Amino acid sequence: MLKIVLKHAEENGANRVHSIQLQVGELRDLTEEWMQRYFDYLSEGTLAEGGKIIMTRIPVAFRCEACAHTFSADIRQNNLLCPACGQGNCELIAGNEFLIESIGVI
Repeated sequence: MLKIVLKHAEENGANRVHSIQLQVGELRDLTEEWMQRYFDYLSEGTLAEGGKIIMTRIPVAFRCEACAHTFSADIRQNNLLCPACGQGNCELIAGNEFLIESIGVI
């Protein structure tokens, strides 16, 4: 992530990166606090030093392969069934993302 942020900041003539807005799926085992700590450590001495990580969580969503219904579900459930038709053959369509949405620069 830091390499991507620095590449875009440098390509656009930025003097400093002050924020990085991320979209992170609920299935990702990442917390904003630990992401910030790790980013602070890695970005020391770069244009991104002192940049703030801002995470937006993307909820888990599935699509039923039988009826094409899209729905959210509690990922801690063992038996994932479509609420529309009751079938259990569902495809994960959201919740595993890790995307850089925007980079705030000066």
